[in-house]
Amino acid sequence: MFGWQRNRFVGFILAVALVAGNVASPALAAISQEAAAQKIAESYGVEVLKVRAGERDSRKVWLVTVMFPGGNRNNAFQVHVLAVDQETGELVSSFQHRADGYSLPPPAPGAER
Repeated sequence: MFGWQRNRFVGFILAVALVAGNVASPALAAISQEAAAQKIAESYGVEVLKVRAGERDSRKVWLVTVMFPGGNRNNAFQVHVLAVDQETGELVSSFQHRADGYSLPPPAPGAER
């Protein structure tokens, strides 16, 4: 092969590898239920009570029910539900900002507001 043909071939192979890597990366980035619970517990110092699958803004999420530890603080023993994106492992905001303010997501089945 000539030098320029070899460089073109190597460039083509690298481009294919990059595209294949970008297509496969979301599947590799998916976070398991246990990993989501562990990440939240370690990041926020809370006790994970329950993890279940859910959906927010047409994204698949893990709904992680957590409780703050006891102590001499205003948030001692408070319980919250956090949404973790199943693909990225990032928290999903509970607020949906709009021009006229914000709205909360609908309550979970069986939950009261």
